[in-house]
Amino acid sequence: MSVDYEAVHESYDRCLKDDTFFDTFYDLFLVKSPEIPPLFKDTDFRKQKQVVRVSVLMMIRLGLGEPQTREAIEKLGEVHSSRDRNIRPELYDLWLNSLCESVKQHDPEYTLELEQQWRDTMQPGIDLMVSMY
Repeated sequence: MSVDYEAVHESYDRCLKDDTFFDTFYDLFLVKSPEIPPLFKDTDFRKQKQVVRVSVLMMIRLGLGEPQTREAIEKLGEVHSSRDRNIRPELYDLWLNSLCESVKQHDPEYTLELEQQWRDTMQPGIDLMVSMY
């Protein structure tokens, strides 16, 4: 199955119509592992939600081959690397699962096929970030 970036982008737009989308995401993500909450102990979640909002969009756009998008994700990967915030690669699966669970709750057009499109769309960005660990 080829990735349908447009379908994922439209799904993301539907999710963002609900201001609680990223509240749901963080509620889900923070309980996935005991090692996650300490990573956010000094986090201003209002700002963090703005950052992740743009980051998810960048991950969607990465598949379109835009050089500036790749550079943005590489910078994000550097911040999350062992040389900075030390976000272990195993945590990205939990992040993606939380994102997909949030989409399921907030996109009225959610299907299992759409979730797979989300996963296929996000994976190259996750792989790029993990490669920089």
